Amino acid sequence: MYKKSFLVKFCLFSALFFCAFSVNNFSQKSIKAEKTGSVRGYVRDPEEDAGLVRKRVAPADNISANSFDKPSDRQISDFEKLTFGLINQKRAENGLEPLAWSEDVAKIARLHSENMVKFNFFGHKGIDGKMVDGRADSVGLTKWTLLGENIAYNRGYKNPLETAVEKWMLSSSHRENILNDRWKEAAIGIAVDMDGTYYFTEVFIKRR
Repeated sequence: MYKKSFLVKFCLFSALFFCAFSVNNFSQKSIKAEKTGSVRGYVRDPEEDAGLVRKRVAPADNISANSFDKPSDRQISDFEKLTFGLINQKRAENGLEPLAWSEDVAKIARLHSENMVKFNFFGHKGIDGKMVDGRADSVGLTKWTLLGENIAYNRGYKNPLETAVEKWMLSSSHRENILNDRWKEAAIGIAVDMDGTYYFTEVFIKRR
């Protein structure tokens, strides 16, 4: 009788343990697959390790997504230059020389922002598995010794451009990219989704 009771309890305990493990494993997979509201900084340097940093970007509730009118290509081009101006303003405030706009670098930045919208993802690694250096190679930009990349997205803010720059400045990794005196050239690519989400990619370059 005692042995039978022990076997029943052991079977029940084993079943509960298996269920608990299964639920936890599924939750971990769900968390990994979830799209987060983060911004990250990435630096590729042959002499240094690459770094990744996250900073939470919480959308504001003061604008309805239903009231959003997607900007035209011309407006988006203007937004890129305005955001670039904000970056140079931050550099000036810290006694640094302004960055020069590079149109070939802008191709890399735009490509990544447009892909994040098109394929509905957020991260430094593209849907094709390429990082910023691979994207540079894909457009024929190979004569560099150092590349840097900041990305961000936000939705619902009255001033999405200023918000992206301010969030970058609050993150040590992104701020380091923006205020790095090794950079001489950079560009920003912006893409806007139909739901009003702005995606930003800022690429910095040091040429050979």
